[in-house]
Amino acid sequence: MMRSAAMRFSSIWSFAKSWFSQTSADGLSQQVQAPILSEQQIHALGDEVSQIVTKPIANPKASEARKQGEQASRYLGSGMEYEESRRYQPGDEVRRINWRLMARTGQAHTKLFQEERQESWTLLLDQRQSMRFGTRQSLKVVQAARAAGFFAWQAQQSGLPVEGIALSEQVRNSATFEGNGTFERFMEFASVPCPPLAVTQEPRLYDELLVCQQRLQSGDRLIILSDFKDLDEATLQLLAALQDKIMIKAVLVYDPVEKQLPPLPGLKLQSLNGEFEVSQLSAQQAKAYQQWSAQYFDHKIQRLNQVGVTVVSLSTVDSLQVLNDQLNVGGVYARA
Repeated sequence: MMRSAAMRFSSIWSFAKSWFSQTSADGLSQQVQAPILSEQQIHALGDEVSQIVTKPIANPKASEARKQGEQASRYLGSGMEYEESRRYQPGDEVRRINWRLMARTGQAHTKLFQEERQESWTLLLDQRQSMRFGTRQSLKVVQAARAAGFFAWQAQQSGLPVEGIALSEQVRNSATFEGNGTFERFMEFASVPCPPLAVTQEPRLYDELLVCQQRLQSGDRLIILSDFKDLDEATLQLLAALQDKIMIKAVLVYDPVEKQLPPLPGLKLQSLNGEFEVSQLSAQQAKAYQQWSAQYFDHKIQRLNQVGVTVVSLSTVDSLQVLNDQLNVGGVYARA
């Protein structure tokens, strides 16, 4: 080939995705003005998830001390986990004096305790243009919303607060959901219609992760549901820094045609810059594309794993049982 396989097939892939989005046989492109999931679909999703969901394994980065019962706030005050001692200051409680340290040094010190926190979950949903694509059962953005519902149900069953972030034309942030209505309220947030983008510049995953770095607390859990189209080195470095204090899970959502183009007769593929055109892929070109796409996805997964982020892959034709199985095989949900 005259040009590199990566550049050539990336262009073919982008054009093919645009073509399939416009000509999907099951009319997916005609439903873009409707909610991502209807009220009936949300109820069906709740029934489905309730049959397969398991209680999440404890977050190893969360405080060992846990709250019991219903809570009005995720913060508990001084807690019982000793952190350090500092010089006694007027007004400190006498019962907090570190008498052993005072005996050794001859100076009064006050014990400080680590704040007990309840683990909080943040679900970051990618709803940008590349996610509004699908060729079979559903769009990627629909499958991502369903997968997010899987985690929202888990959080509800464990009594954990959940917040949502949606990357679309703009960044949308939800309220904090907690209690029995967590699943339904989160799914209403996640299912806001997302018609084709009318903007030329979308929010970047990197920028939102910067916000998460400032906002999320030690022990929290961040779950990213995306195709990670803009995963670059800067984003990976930021994920590595975040991974030091919180647990991060990545759900890589893809459509089967992104990994293997179907042999459709008469399908005309053209590069986005118009420099070359393919009327029909030869067997050799189709095989080369399949190899390139496999390397493309494998590279994303490997780089995420290298910075400590556990990744599971979810196709638009997979059931949520597939997601549950991947999370639990070999204790993968416990690692991170």
